[in-house]
Amino acid sequence: MRTSVRVAWRVVAAVAFAGTAALAVTVTRGAPVHVSLTSARGTGPASRHAAAGVPRCAPSGLNISIAGRGAAGVITSHTATLPVDFTNVSGAACTLSGYPRVSAYLAGGGQVGNAAVLDRSVSARRIMLAPGATAHAAVVESVPSRRCGPVAATGLRVVLPGQHVARYVRHPITACSAAGHKAPVFLRVWAVQPGAGVNPRATSPARSR
Repeated sequence: MRTSVRVAWRVVAAVAFAGTAALAVTVTRGAPVHVSLTSARGTGPASRHAAAGVPRCAPSGLNISIAGRGAAGVITSHTATLPVDFTNVSGAACTLSGYPRVSAYLAGGGQVGNAAVLDRSVSARRIMLAPGATAHAAVVESVPSRRCGPVAATGLRVVLPGQHVARYVRHPITACSAAGHKAPVFLRVWAVQPGAGVNPRATSPARSR
């Protein structure tokens, strides 16, 4: 009788030990998954906050140019696209978002005609520029009609989104000298997009001049 009781207790103890071991394995396997999920959830907002802390690009920290300018002369039929590149030449990351203010300027630096209207064909987005990286905004110029008083402009006057300091990019264009809400639109600007722009003049077959 005592032998049977001892055997029974040993069986119960073995079963209890096995159950405890199984529970320990389950908890051990579950813990890293939970920690991993916690880490992923924790780093996401932190990364977003870090990105939000990056300052806007300052005019002094950017090189502003027109991609492939002078590649194929001046196109005088219909429209032409001028990809305005913004390259971060500073030693720190910065951000660009929205539409630059663009207008044509004369040799003395004065604006001629109306500023470019906003073309909302593409969505505005917040772009982080690492040192050496480039973003661009496409500027579309239309050949001005005679009634708007065409004049030879020296280039484009560019003000970064959210900034007030103007930068000047030499690139001869034919501008519309008429100003005001009744003047024809001859410049349109798109929102800043990632990467360098591609000038169609450098890649398309020569068109009539």
